[in-house]
Amino acid sequence: MAGENPYAAPQARVADAPAGPGSALKALALGLLVDLGGTFAVGFVLGMVGLFVIGMSAEEVTAAANSADSWLFYVGSAAGLACSVLGGYVCARVAGRSELKLGAVLAGLSAIAGGLIAFDELPLGTFLALTLLGIGAVLAGARWGAARNRSP
Repeated sequence: MAGENPYAAPQARVADAPAGPGSALKALALGLLVDLGGTFAVGFVLGMVGLFVIGMSAEEVTAAANSADSWLFYVGSAAGLACSVLGGYVCARVAGRSELKLGAVLAGLSAIAGGLIAFDELPLGTFLALTLLGIGAVLAGARWGAARNRSP
């Protein structure tokens, strides 16, 4: 006791408690917002690029966005799929549990929303291919988020 300082700070290890699982509804809402909101934002930006930078008319931008012969279609599709991956990731990270189950629900909601928005605007084969790719992208993002949740 002669060498101990009674006024020294305690030597106990202090740490924050690990975060518990989040709300499934909040995870789905945020994932859907990132997926659909990001896709709409990218579409808006690409539309503005087509209108103001390239000098296309509004009808030409719409036709190019819905035609598999246009670079605008491919850039928009790739960016939309990237938003789907990010939406699945956000859903999984917020949920913190049942990530793949919630990712599957999010993929279904995204597919339904995409069907309501774009079913009449694309040829059936293109629509089905993009829908399946979108479902895979959301599930890939959810798997990525689940892996991140499990890593230290």
